[in-house]
Amino acid sequence: MDGKQLQELRKKAGLSQRALAEKLGYTGRGGECTIQNWEYGKQPIPMKHFRKLAEILDVPIETFIP
Repeated sequence: MDGKQLQELRKKAGLSQRALAEKLGYTGRGGECTIQNWEYGKQPIPMKHFRKLAEILDVPIETFIP
């Protein structure tokens, strides 16, 4: 999954970057920056978050597996 796809799924779910970060256990501005980095391709999404992201965004976990 690339960052653009993550951004589209996040918006479809009606979540801000900060809200998604908080659901993943990140707090404050740092969490929001983490999601931005993923969406802009500056950092890869860590595998440890695939399952939780799939649940939050209501997509199959395979969506995140290259």
